[in-house]
Amino acid sequence: MIVVSVYMLLDMGRLTKAADRRFPPPEGTPGLVIRMEQALAGYVRGQLLVSLTIGASVGVGMWLLGTLGWAPGADKYAVLFGAFAALTELIPYLGPVLGAIPAVIYGLVVDPISALWILLLYLGIHQIEGHIVVPKLMGSALRLHPLLVIFGLLAGAELYGVPGVFVALPLLAVMRAIWEFFSERIELEPWREGPIPVEVEVEQTRPLEPVPPEEPAETRTLAP
Repeated sequence: MIVVSVYMLLDMGRLTKAADRRFPPPEGTPGLVIRMEQALAGYVRGQLLVSLTIGASVGVGMWLLGTLGWAPGADKYAVLFGAFAALTELIPYLGPVLGAIPAVIYGLVVDPISALWILLLYLGIHQIEGHIVVPKLMGSALRLHPLLVIFGLLAGAELYGVPGVFVALPLLAVMRAIWEFFSERIELEPWREGPIPVEVEVEQTRPLEPVPPEEPAETRTLAP
C-alpha cells in the first residue's frame, strides 16, 4: 500500500490531466479527480469531527461521574479517558469498544459499582453516536442523507465485515462526486404527455419480377 500510495502521489498530476482531457469539466468547475479528492477530504474532516465529539462527551461524562461520586477519581482522569476515546473512534465499528476498555478496568479496580456506571455511560454514548452523531455529522461532511450513511455502513459490514465498514463511507463520497460530475454532462429528454409516435425504419426491398410461364415441351411421334 505504501508503494502504491507513493506512485499515486507522484503521478497524480498526470492522472488529473488525463482525466480532464477525456472528460473536460465545465468552465470554472473542478475536474473529476479534484472532486473525488474533495469528497475524500470531506470524509476525513467528518471523521475527525466525530472523534472530537465522542472524546468530549466521554470526558464530560467521566468528569460528572467523578464529581457525583459514582466513579471516585474519574474526574481526575477525565481528559485522559476522553482523549483515548477520541483516538480509538478513528477505528470504525471497533473504536467505541476499544475506547471503553480502560475506563471499565479503572472502574473495576476502584469499585465494581463504578464500573457499572461507566459501562452505562459508554453504552449511552455509543447508542447516541451510532444513531445521531455519525449520520448527522458524516452526512453533513459528505453531503449525504443520514439514512444513506446508515445504510452504507450496514451494507459494508454485511458484505465485507470490518474492512467493509472502513471503505463504505469513502466509497459513498467518491460515488457522489462521480454522480454529480456526470449528471452535469447528461441531459435527459423530458416526458411528453399523450401518445408518442414512434418512427420505425422499414427497409424497402425491390419488387419481385414476374416469372414468365414455361413453354410447353415439344412432342415427337415415334414411328412404329
